[in-house]
Amino acid sequence: MAVLKGLEVIAAEYRATDQVPSTARVFSTLDQFTLWFAAASLPAAWLYGGYMTAAYGLPGALLLIFGISTLTFIPWALIGYIAADKGASSVSLLRPSFGLRGSKLPSVFYLFFGYGWAAVNVFIAAISMSFVLSLTLGWPSAFDPAAPLPNYFMIPSILLVCILQGFFATAGHRAIRLLNWVSTVALVALGGYATYIVLRDFDFGVLLAWRPPTALSFAFSGGSLGVGFTYTLTLPLLVDLLIAYNWTWEFIGDFSRFAKTKRAGTWGPFAGASLAQYWFFSVGALLTVAAITKGTFINFAASSDPSSNATLLGFGVGAYLIILFATISTNAGNIYASALGITNILTRWKASMRKILLLSAVIVVPLAMLPLLETNFVFTYIFFLDILGAIVVPLWTLVLVDYFLIKRRDYDNSLFRVDGGSYWYRGGWNWPATFTLLAGTAMYWVIAFGFPAVRETISAAIPTIGFVVVVYYFWGRARGRRTPRTRGTSSASTAAAASTSPLPAGGSGGPPRRATPRPPIRTPTVHIGGGLRSHSSLRCSVRSREFRSFFSSSDTPKDGRREPI
Repeated sequence: MAVLKGLEVIAAEYRATDQVPSTARVFSTLDQFTLWFAAASLPAAWLYGGYMTAAYGLPGALLLIFGISTLTFIPWALIGYIAADKGASSVSLLRPSFGLRGSKLPSVFYLFFGYGWAAVNVFIAAISMSFVLSLTLGWPSAFDPAAPLPNYFMIPSILLVCILQGFFATAGHRAIRLLNWVSTVALVALGGYATYIVLRDFDFGVLLAWRPPTALSFAFSGGSLGVGFTYTLTLPLLVDLLIAYNWTWEFIGDFSRFAKTKRAGTWGPFAGASLAQYWFFSVGALLTVAAITKGTFINFAASSDPSSNATLLGFGVGAYLIILFATISTNAGNIYASALGITNILTRWKASMRKILLLSAVIVVPLAMLPLLETNFVFTYIFFLDILGAIVVPLWTLVLVDYFLIKRRDYDNSLFRVDGGSYWYRGGWNWPATFTLLAGTAMYWVIAFGFPAVRETISAAIPTIGFVVVVYYFWGRARGRRTPRTRGTSSASTAAAASTSPLPAGGSGGPPRRATPRPPIRTPTVHIGGGLRSHSSLRCSVRSREFRSFFSSSDTPKDGRREPI
């Protein structure tokens, strides 16, 4: 079978429990760079760039964009390093940390990332498109006081984006390859010109000198619940939101597993995503401050978006295409990642990846319609980022601690199993990891909403990261020094099982969970007539029952593209 090349491999039928074979790991550093440049260039970055000016004006925003954002991308890029090392998707990297069954819990969170971001990206794109359509067709824009509630004039744009992103997510490798390269070229050409015509007349001295009189804030009323709270956009709170924004690019591993080298899977995404966000964040920040200094500020979503200005300057079609390319490129990855999350939860579901991808694309459609009913989308977007931060901060911190500090970069291939192996732990669950994740999430929420003054001073993410590192490192190391009970055996027989297992122990993951120790593997005499057709055709000293137990699993290759586990 011909080996797929470059970006074509994205659409290959690899599930979460599949290891990408070395022959299919053909992404170069440039492939990774262009993919992530296209993915990270999207209207949501304009909006968050506007938020960054709320604490200290443009200087504070530039510090966040070029300093803190770059630093927060380093741990994120290390997820790509692990994926490239093992040929494993992002969601499968949860299995050594949480256990084969325990990984299903964070996989549910993973679906929240994928579907949540896909829906938010579609709606923000529809907001941008509404400015273009308002100036070209006379339709009411998203923030037009005369617009109906819900604004059904935005529905055509939502459906168009959903249809196109669903097509590219499920159409196959040629469509995905074409999408990413065309998007990168279009974004550089159209986006570069739009940025120039929008920013060419700015007085940057005035913009740099502006400071908000007080840190901007958003109030949320609890309504009938009688409970509300206020977001004050201080620098520490903006750091929290920035970490949430950057670390929820959850599908880095889903494409870094196709990288030729660990360097390509790590630094290609880092460079591509960083450069794209430098550009889009900066445009959103500059436009927001310009609108405030000119007295034309409406809200962050409207004022940070260059689409209306570009349309007024005669570039309406180009602005619409920029939004379309940017959103589709991003959400094809989100849909793909969500499908992989489903395959890790439903490991025995036999549906093809293409059908699961189609299902994921359909799920996004009603979710993207929900914000039409929201009257304060700007606040909802901040709250969405905060909810993601409470999950993603302890989750990826724990995975990095597990791989680099506890397992010492030694994950074995039993992470691709459905059951048994090094990562079965106790009934498929690694309870220290599960507890630490839930405790870290609770800690983030308590600081964020229970002690807002603390959060606005030191952030919620930094204490949570410290808590997870300390608790999981010492608890995980202590557990690794104890030999856990294996599946179906007594504690006394555990050592014997470990000593005879052909699978490595996988760091502190413990010995493989098998009920009966295997005899030493001897070289069998194999008679093959036209290929291996049944177990009865093998004449070897290993008993047939044990042979079937070892080799029969859902990970057995069917088409030659996957490595045996």
